[in-house]
Amino acid sequence: MKIFLLSAILCFTFLNLAAQKNGSITGILADSANRNSTLNYATVSVYKAGDSILTTYKLSDDHGVFKINGLATGLKYRLIITAWQYGIYRKNVELTADKPILDLGTLYLSTKSNDLDEVIITAERPPVIVRKDTIEFNAASFKTLPSAVVEDLLKKLPGVQIAADGSIMVNGKTVSKILVDGKEFFGGDQQIATKNLPANMIDKVQVVDDKQAKRRNPDLTAAEIPQVINLKLKKAIKKGAFGKLYAGAGTKNLYQAGGLMNFFRDTTQVSVLAYGNNINQPGFNPNDVQRIGGFNRSGVNSMMMSSGGYFEFNGISFGGSYSGIQTSSGGGFNFNTLTKKGIKINTQYFFGRNDNLLERLTNTNQTLGEDRLVTNANENTSSLTLKHNIAGKIDWQIDSLTQLTIEPFLVLNSNNSVSTNYSTNTNAAGQLLNTLQNLNNINSANNKYQLLADLSKDFKKAGRSFNIGFDISTKPNPGLNYNQSSNTTFLTPSTTEIDQLRNNQIENFRTYIYTNYSEPINKKLNFKIDLSGNIINNENALSTFYKNQANQLYDIVIPNLSQTVEQTGFKTNMNVSLNYKITKDFNLQPGVVHNYISLNNRFSNANNLNQRYHFIWPTFQLKYKIFRINYSAQFTEPNVSYLQPVADNTNALYIRNGNPNLLPARTQNVSLNMYKYDPQNLINYNLYGYGNFTKNGIVNTVNISNGVQTVTPINASGIYSFNGGANGAKDFKFNKTSLKLGLGFWANFNHLPVIVNNIRSNANVFYVGPNGSIRLNLNDVVEINQSYAINLNRSRYQDNFYTNLSYNTQNSTSELIIRYPKKVVFETNFALTANTQQIAGYNNNIKLWNAAITYLFMKNDKLQLKLAVNDILQSNVRRSIEITGNSVVDYQTNNLGRYGMLTLTYNIQNFGQKVGGRQTMFSF
Repeated sequence: MKIFLLSAILCFTFLNLAAQKNGSITGILADSANRNSTLNYATVSVYKAGDSILTTYKLSDDHGVFKINGLATGLKYRLIITAWQYGIYRKNVELTADKPILDLGTLYLSTKSNDLDEVIITAERPPVIVRKDTIEFNAASFKTLPSAVVEDLLKKLPGVQIAADGSIMVNGKTVSKILVDGKEFFGGDQQIATKNLPANMIDKVQVVDDKQAKRRNPDLTAAEIPQVINLKLKKAIKKGAFGKLYAGAGTKNLYQAGGLMNFFRDTTQVSVLAYGNNINQPGFNPNDVQRIGGFNRSGVNSMMMSSGGYFEFNGISFGGSYSGIQTSSGGGFNFNTLTKKGIKINTQYFFGRNDNLLERLTNTNQTLGEDRLVTNANENTSSLTLKHNIAGKIDWQIDSLTQLTIEPFLVLNSNNSVSTNYSTNTNAAGQLLNTLQNLNNINSANNKYQLLADLSKDFKKAGRSFNIGFDISTKPNPGLNYNQSSNTTFLTPSTTEIDQLRNNQIENFRTYIYTNYSEPINKKLNFKIDLSGNIINNENALSTFYKNQANQLYDIVIPNLSQTVEQTGFKTNMNVSLNYKITKDFNLQPGVVHNYISLNNRFSNANNLNQRYHFIWPTFQLKYKIFRINYSAQFTEPNVSYLQPVADNTNALYIRNGNPNLLPARTQNVSLNMYKYDPQNLINYNLYGYGNFTKNGIVNTVNISNGVQTVTPINASGIYSFNGGANGAKDFKFNKTSLKLGLGFWANFNHLPVIVNNIRSNANVFYVGPNGSIRLNLNDVVEINQSYAINLNRSRYQDNFYTNLSYNTQNSTSELIIRYPKKVVFETNFALTANTQQIAGYNNNIKLWNAAITYLFMKNDKLQLKLAVNDILQSNVRRSIEITGNSVVDYQTNNLGRYGMLTLTYNIQNFGQKVGGRQTMFSF
């Protein structure tokens, strides 16, 4: 809180100083030939007379108006005005104390001659150029320290926001990938680039729409189209090598080491990385390796989330542990080249190894009328994960209107885990109902083979386009679970023991084919048709065996716990729409969608079930300036694992059934988006909202008897949810000082049935979270960053059998960076998590304080020595809470605790000389 107040005081001081510079220049930019046509998003750069250092800049708004405030009086300035496809306009001006406000009226710019382009002086390059579909930042206009990486540069660009997890947004739109000189860099992975590439090698930062994402999903609204950042390297760096090597040692026998090297030769780029550590890091950032392998590139990311809050992307977790203590290592390479025929080729390979030790306490408190079921579990899990990711991409621009993309993927992932769990159930009176000692030894694989291809064709006739592609994937995922348990019940005294092997072979095959065609009928009307189809072939083969005491082998088949389920069929989607352009800013796109699904469910020990459904439903899209409203509907088949009728009894206190009679769910979706970047006032904001209404959605019914829960999935209607939020940021600039203020708000509402012991109630679950942030930069010497968020969680029920639930969580993060004296960098951050749940043995206020000091050596600070201390206050734990059904689930997991680490980093930069020939590509 003290740092937050200090930040606020400094912000007010900054605003007060800014108010003392009351000079301003205003004007309107227009076309000299067509004087009624204003020039939008032109760059107006301001320099002091005789000085080549940029003072400030602004972009003209959508009416051609620009206004530059905060200029000192009594000085002469040079104005450099740059607009796309127009010649450069220069003007000298002077602000005086008598006339601090200068109105230049309308300034007319001439179109640029095709055969006599003007040479732009390097020192006068505009900081921002807005072309038709590209925003381009001149990196030299945004000063960074010699040791800065790309992320430090991006933080200084207007409209760019970087979250704590390293994800990036530009003008309220998500960044899907980062390219280097237009080439894939570890699959377009963001943080491998932003956290490792030196900022001083970047010439330009270009931001464009992700056209590939739009082709694969034509229904994306403008606000939903992700962005691609392309880092243009300086000319001297086109041939050379750069990267970094680091190694560190710490207390508790902790260590870290790694390296990232990049080699350039003409049109070829090679990147190599390797790392190893035992400090819960995958080498570069907890999310870095998760995206290596091209998952974001595929456009078909899948996300799995369990009731415990654990999530995976495409079924794989790639290192870095937010819970537990992890030792991880990995390595890989990335290769890019451009052939003489203009074909871009990318290949990459990554191997990773993760050893994780998780110690977790879980308290689950369920309300059952006047009674309760309180479950306390103590889990200890040791796991080893090995993974290989091989990916490639061929991008062929066949001609100026035709592009072909082919992307193969191969993921091999094996996991071995040994988990012991001791849990108890008690009722509201504190009586012990039962205890469970459970051991699971699991050997599993999560593999994936995938091939994507996409062909897009534009035509000379404006508005006419054609796109076709396919996505074929198979996921063979075998699993063996050796399960031993002992369950003791006290109300009716008994003990049950299990010693079994569950052999579960799961294989999912899917072929997705899509095409879309757009045809302009006239200037205002455009016809569009989207067709797609899925071929489905999934299998879940389960065999369970008891241990044979005679030979100590698991060879006694249990028929009632063995079953093979096969799900085959197909589904199609046809969407026909008309896009009516009422005005320049107002578009309506009504349409109709036809969905058909045909499923054949085959069971080895049960009756087969065939399902055929189709429906016709309207679709609608409205676009008005910055607003987007979209409405659509779809079918979703139940996952084959839900259809498996055999119960999962590996946790004797929590039995999970399947249901072969589940029906496909029909969901209606509505979305609202609004985003805006105001270049004149350096403000960006966005508003979003999503809602869905589901018929035949899947919910779990729970039967509780003597503390044992039996869960069965069923279809239910009347399920709907809404989530949305708003974010805004404002940049202030004052000479070499900058201030960025951010405010945000998000909310989530879920309405779904809760069914326990045949008592049904609709549950209304609310999540609300306002947040704010302040980032103050004083001439790159002192930086103060402060963020604060509060999450309010409420659950309300219609039936008195269930008790309303609520809890609050507050999160605050404070950061201070001091770069003084010249070769020393001091940094410290303090994070506080506080919640209102009061449970014995659980820490309600977790305080995490880290600090480090870095000394810079050699030319351009190539060598860095860093001493860091983690978790100074010895918190040792992490904690999370969630509401699930009629329960509050509280988790507490182990953490590394306090440790010190001394790390030496060497930044390699070898540019501007010939690479290859006698000087090998790998010479530095």
